[in-house]
Amino acid sequence: MFILAIETSGPRGGVALADDDEVLGEESFEEGMVHGRALVPAMDRLVRKAGITPKDLGLVAVDVGPGSYTGVRVGVAAARMLAFAIRCPVAPIMSTDVLAENAEDLEDFVCPILDARWDQVYAAAYRRDWVWLRTEGPGAYAPAELAARLAPETTVFGSGVEKYPGVFAKFAHGPADWCVPKGSVVARLGWQALQAGAATDANSLHPMYLRPTEAEVKFGVVETPPPPGC
Repeated sequence: MFILAIETSGPRGGVALADDDEVLGEESFEEGMVHGRALVPAMDRLVRKAGITPKDLGLVAVDVGPGSYTGVRVGVAAARMLAFAIRCPVAPIMSTDVLAENAEDLEDFVCPILDARWDQVYAAAYRRDWVWLRTEGPGAYAPAELAARLAPETTVFGSGVEKYPGVFAKFAHGPADWCVPKGSVVARLGWQALQAGAATDANSLHPMYLRPTEAEVKFGVVETPPPPGC
């Protein structure tokens, strides 16, 4: 089955094409939130290079967040449009799951931590049991609250660690390249989601927003950000 994967939750997005769990091709965008103009041409190039058409796709996998609200909206909108047009299922994949897969050499605990602004971070914690099992989150946390929840053996990484180095100083830190979510990982997790019966239809696909947007707060839709840990 051909799987098209979309990753737009971070500052550098990308797409990948797989046949079941075999990656056929992958493209990464320039850094700087160019997802809106780069996504569709990259999707088209991957499909054409593989010698197939969009109608040959059996699944669209997409990173639904948490992450950049704008980036996530771009990816989810494209995934919904494509899946609806060709009548195929979609697999919603969480960005923290994608990032955790970068820590493939670890054998204990890991926690991707993203800067969420408003003095908060987005995060989820995982422990290794052959695969990464989520034990906490995803959620929006005050940095100190998250640090208090994590096992001492946890390895942390991500833009949230870079912003609050003192808060997470007691933990081991993962390398910088773990901080980049990959389209190929979205494709692999999408295949696993399909096998597990976790795929859905285009109309049921939505971004993962863990709190209101800044625009909602600014224009009075909500008065304040929700409390940390929600």
